[in-house]
Amino acid sequence: MIRYLATAALACAPLLVSSFPAAAVDTVHRGRTGCFSWSWKDGGVLTTTVYYRNSCSTAHTLRIRWSSEASGTEDIRVKGGAKGSAWSFYSLKPLGFEDLGRV
Repeated sequence: MIRYLATAALACAPLLVSSFPAAAVDTVHRGRTGCFSWSWKDGGVLTTTVYYRNSCSTAHTLRIRWSSEASGTEDIRVKGGAKGSAWSFYSLKPLGFEDLGRV
């Protein structure tokens, strides 16, 4: 009896999977601006995290412009060769990045 139930469940599994809409694909966005390389991923519900790295040997300031007015812009001083991350609450994505130059 259990064998028949298991066989029936396996036979119906493709029907169940195909009847639900596909989940949104998370897309990783990568880029460079001045001394900085950066990345962030779609799919956040209320927050988005940006990862960055300063490839120059001197400290530079990275400006991140967020999509939410509440988050606005964020200026981050990053030492030469350092990496880090920044996140924003209520902002689904960053709108732009700018290397403001040496500190």
